Amino acid sequence: MSDAGSKPDPVQAIYDWLWADALATFATGRVKTDPHLLDRAADDRRGLSLIIRPAPDMIARMTGLIDRLRQIAPDQHLYRPDELHITLLALLSATSGFDLGAVPVAAYRDLLADLFAHVRPFEVHFTGVTASPDCVMICGHSEGDALNVLRDRLREALAQAGLGTSLDRRYRIVTAHATILRFYAQPANLPALVAFLTSLRDHDLGTFRVEQVEFVTNDWYMSHDRVQVLARYPLAQCMFPV
Repeated sequence: MSDAGSKPDPVQAIYDWLWADALATFATGRVKTDPHLLDRAADDRRGLSLIIRPAPDMIARMTGLIDRLRQIAPDQHLYRPDELHITLLALLSATSGFDLGAVPVAAYRDLLADLFAHVRPFEVHFTGVTASPDCVMICGHSEGDALNVLRDRLREALAQAGLGTSLDRRYRIVTAHATILRFYAQPANLPALVAFLTSLRDHDLGTFRVEQVEFVTNDWYMSHDRVQVLARYPLAQCMFPV
């Protein structure tokens, strides 16, 4: 949350708006369920993404929170430790009929290798949770808005290379959230779940250092058994700004 008298945080404003929207839906006694989660085998949606994996100690803290969540909402899709991530950029949103063979993977690899060679590591702070009618997320903030600065550099470089025509088609991502739960059934005790999430609105999980970005093919949920890593890019230990 922004300190009194400080400049408003637009990312926090998005998290707060999402929370208010989720509460309005939850107040009806229902959530928005994802029908694809009921038949995962038939879900052939795939895409291409750049993702950030939290550091191991952060994943441990996130998993502890998820384990507590599981006690209240065991009948939902809860993310595994090896599925936790921040989406840096969805290069090609997950859709049915995705064909990796038709994607200029080598061109992406070369461009990304050159760009990330000049990006220094930065920190992400996870504090609090938010929700939408269909999922629960941990709220992340990058130091100095480094994540969005990097996203804009990527968008510009991809556009100049003719690889940016599919960016931001779903929505223009500006947050550093990590999804931890998706609904595929109506919760057995929605009031208890809402009360628990409310208690975590200011829960501080701490900070981790982003030192690597993964270039992957993925399904809608970044499932551990459906992600293929195409390249890993260590961020440069140099003095270049993000």
